[in-house]
Amino acid sequence: MQKRPYSYEVISQPYLLPPAFPVDWIENYVQNDADITYLHFHNCLEIGYCCEGSGVFFVEQKIMPYSKGDVSIIFPGQLHLAQSVKGQVSRWHFCFLDPIALLKISSSQSWNDPTPAGYSRFTNIISPKDAPDITLMTEYLMKELGLQQRGYESAVKGYVWTLMTLITRIIDVQMADHTPVAEAADRTSMNKISKALEYISQHYMEPMQIHELAAACSLSVTHFRRTFRACMGMAPLDYLNNVRMQMASALLCHTDNSILSISEEVGYASVSSFNRHFKQWMGVAPSKWRTMKRQSERPMKP
Repeated sequence: MQKRPYSYEVISQPYLLPPAFPVDWIENYVQNDADITYLHFHNCLEIGYCCEGSGVFFVEQKIMPYSKGDVSIIFPGQLHLAQSVKGQVSRWHFCFLDPIALLKISSSQSWNDPTPAGYSRFTNIISPKDAPDITLMTEYLMKELGLQQRGYESAVKGYVWTLMTLITRIIDVQMADHTPVAEAADRTSMNKISKALEYISQHYMEPMQIHELAAACSLSVTHFRRTFRACMGMAPLDYLNNVRMQMASALLCHTDNSILSISEEVGYASVSSFNRHFKQWMGVAPSKWRTMKRQSERPMKP
């Protein structure tokens, strides 16, 4: 791991939303493969729609691939960053909003106050295949914000209300699943390991040593391992392998690169080692996974 000074921290990016219509809108945001390199959080809800490209979102303890047509839902205060597949760019529409102020409802509404466990379980990246109603509502929402035709404010409020209701249903189902899941880490602990998380997101293809990651966070190796596991629910090496596997899955699905080339791109010295780790993490060999994903995404014949 290259020795270099670390100047970034967990950063708050607050939005001063207009009181009359508390929504901010970014159209056609282009994200390069090294664009957002720091963990950050907002004081409002972030909804994104991926217009093109592919990559991986890092949200708290979760690492989730995204591709064209996917929707991102990031709750207020959730630490996150995004990374496009190397050599590619992604294009997104984003809106930032305060649902309570927008819809003028009581803050006690259940869908405005998910529990920390709800945050931890929620899959922040939603695909059209898994939740077509959410992706469709998000498309309509982004279209209204883009065109801003007469009465668009009322249309936006309707789509936001519907989206929040649909999201709450997903959280309810996921909360009913009693499978153990790591609880959301506190901000102080996440800040302690933020430099390691950011470095891994940018340099996952390079060899890394635990003691170097610990030193970057100004922690002893023992303290770093303990804090990392408490925050992320896994050991640093397992987290690194997870990042590599999710990046590999995005490359397998959205490029025609050979498996050998992909194994090298995500940091494996041999394709046999990559194949073994991929099967351990994803359940099937890379070639079979690529075939299965492409068949599942192929449009059905009328």
